[in-house]
Amino acid sequence: MNLKRITTFAAIVALGASSVLAQSAIATAAPATKSADDLRRGIELFANARYAEALPLFDSLFLDPTSGDLRADGAYWTAITLLASGDPAAAERAIETFLATFPGHSRTPEMLYQKARATFLQKDYERAISSFQAYIAAFPDGEQVPASVFWSAESLYSLGRLSDAEKLYRTIGERYSGSVKAEAAKYRLSLIQFKYREDELLTLLKWSHEESLRIIEEFQRREKAYEQALEVYQKRYGEAKRGVAQTQATLEEQVASLRLAMDDLAKRLQEKDSRVAELERVLAETQERETTVAVDGSPAAPSADAKLLEMKARALVLMQFYLERLAARSASGDLK
Repeated sequence: MNLKRITTFAAIVALGASSVLAQSAIATAAPATKSADDLRRGIELFANARYAEALPLFDSLFLDPTSGDLRADGAYWTAITLLASGDPAAAERAIETFLATFPGHSRTPEMLYQKARATFLQKDYERAISSFQAYIAAFPDGEQVPASVFWSAESLYSLGRLSDAEKLYRTIGERYSGSVKAEAAKYRLSLIQFKYREDELLTLLKWSHEESLRIIEEFQRREKAYEQALEVYQKRYGEAKRGVAQTQATLEEQVASLRLAMDDLAKRLQEKDSRVAELERVLAETQERETTVAVDGSPAAPSADAKLLEMKARALVLMQFYLERLAARSASGDLK
């Protein structure tokens, strides 16, 4: 029985408690009547969700040795109140106290179920599964079997064991279709199917993301290699360009030097030509005088000046020849 049903049950009990307790009051003493009043008052407070006020009444009822059979009711309602107030750990301890104090009580099946629920509410799902299975094994025809199967499935769902949870949810729809948990189980099955599709999409997205990262990394690697190669080519081109500029400057300097040398040689040749022309003129005049003397009939040996002029003329011709060859060789050697 879940907490909502317990609350409804508590309201019904509160309405009918007066007549029931009035009949039992005939056979009991005054302390029993007080205990019954405390129980009735506690149930009314519980029905109105005033748990902090109800709990002391139930505790006092359980701790009072004169309460008789109502002690078990006090222990029961203490556990239920703690569970409803949101303290499942304390509720579990109260349930264990009830089971140890009142073995074989008629409320034992429900207490075992509520203990499993308290364990589930503490998010101790593995222990909750064991507790629910223990209840089912002990009371296979118990009222809370469908709910125990449902909460076992919920525990598996919370642990991420979707396939196992799916089997239990389907069991509820197949075996306990009239249970209040059947609709909740059907809803959970739809969520599991959605979860399966979501996991498939996430797997596909993850694969696509990883493939995209791989492509991006490959592109970045190639881009980096291209940039490095481009940098090397630019460096080499710059070096080659500087080398060509230097070579061109050197050649221009050599050409300018050769032009100066050629101009100097041309000037020197021009001077030599002038001197040769002068010597040829002098030689011609000398030969003319010699011819004149010979015509007069007085042969005369060539004078020393004539011979010297002739030797100078030959030396100049020879010098001009060598200068021309030297200029030609210099020009061809520098160009190489």
